[in-house]
Amino acid sequence: MDRKVVLRNFFGDGEHLYEDQLGWTRREKTEARSLVPKEIFDFEVVLVGLNLAFYYVDDGRFYGIHNESIPIKVKILPRDTPESPYINTQCSGDTHVDGEVIFSCRDPKELWDGVRIGGKPLGEVLSRSYIITLN
Repeated sequence: MDRKVVLRNFFGDGEHLYEDQLGWTRREKTEARSLVPKEIFDFEVVLVGLNLAFYYVDDGRFYGIHNESIPIKVKILPRDTPESPYINTQCSGDTHVDGEVIFSCRDPKELWDGVRIGGKPLGEVLSRSYIITLN
């Protein structure tokens, strides 16, 4: 099978990020018992209440949904570029850290339709993102 490289050396020298690694993983699909992105999000973030951190390949930024407090915050996570030349290790994915808040709400059900990044809905953004942490 030919895999399409999205970002070269994302994880390390010669360790690329491939298109089939974007979006929800097999694990999340299995846990949610669904292949539908919104249903997976609803299970992991809305029902279970997990925090979500991801790297959006189309704008090169790290984002986090911090779901542990009210209001729930969606923020741009800080990038510690000098620490590593490899994108995967430039952000810990810790949604507790301060970052620019780009959306907040009281009810996690508002996230899916409310969050837009670069004018794109959250579902589209997540399909073009590498999920860093879900905890």
